[in-house]
Amino acid sequence: MGFMELILFEKNEIHPEAIKLLKKNGIKAYAHNNPVIANNTEAVFIRTYTKINHKFLKKYPNLKYILRAGVGLDNIDIRACESRRIQIFNSPGSNANATAELVISYMIMLCRKLDQQINSLKKGRWRQRKFLGEEIRNKVIGLIGCGASGRLLAEKLQSFGVKKIIGYDPFLSREALEKLGIRKVSLFYLLRNSDFISLHLPLLPETRNLIAKKEFSLMKKKAFIINTSRGEIVNEDDLIKALKNGEISGAALDVFKNEPEINREFFSIPNVIATPHIASFTKEADQAMSLGAVQNFLNYIHKNQKK
Repeated sequence: MGFMELILFEKNEIHPEAIKLLKKNGIKAYAHNNPVIANNTEAVFIRTYTKINHKFLKKYPNLKYILRAGVGLDNIDIRACESRRIQIFNSPGSNANATAELVISYMIMLCRKLDQQINSLKKGRWRQRKFLGEEIRNKVIGLIGCGASGRLLAEKLQSFGVKKIIGYDPFLSREALEKLGIRKVSLFYLLRNSDFISLHLPLLPETRNLIAKKEFSLMKKKAFIINTSRGEIVNEDDLIKALKNGEISGAALDVFKNEPEINREFFSIPNVIATPHIASFTKEADQAMSLGAVQNFLNYIHKNQKK
């Protein structure tokens, strides 16, 4: 492979092993704040918070490749890249296990009211019956989106003795979901019948505010909602109202509309668990997301060199 110049954005979020692999293949990687000549840049490596839009692309007239350490592509203007014939390489499925494990931990925390029990104990109060918990066993689990993380979550939940797992995913057939132990249902049915609703879908125009006032009104009062996908999929104002009015029992949120400057009203609601976008924040997933994007990129380059 000939010499290629690549700019690293969010360098501290890109795993060092991925940078080593690039250099091993003759690709020089610079941090974006180094004095590089934009006109010569053929590739950029980003993670979550770098926005690839018309303004960005205008700075790099010879850009050919975008590497994205992660799964979602909502920070990339796909159409603008297609018009420039820019190839995009991400790492599908690289954070699925980390996300599934975190969702299960949320379920346990919500069921057992662990957050409230811990805070109560810190204030010197011993076990209180008002925080009496429940078990995941015999609960109905609703998955909105049944891709890599949703499928793995369904697999892991089988051992908890859940009553059933239902899923809404317009892109997967009933037969495909049944093989995963998931019963395909409509969104309306899922909202009405789930004890836990977990979101596993990308942010698209049609999924923005997918869960809002109407959807909360359909949910069981004892239902919990978990969001590890993207904050904009849930209307935050409507969620806060639903929680405060007792329309649902609680929420676990790892993603928010505005990150990192999130709506601090969530912190005043006792039945909310809030974490700082850590679904893929494990050593294993962190490395896999960066290496996966690089390997997919290198595979493409090597394949086209042979033609």
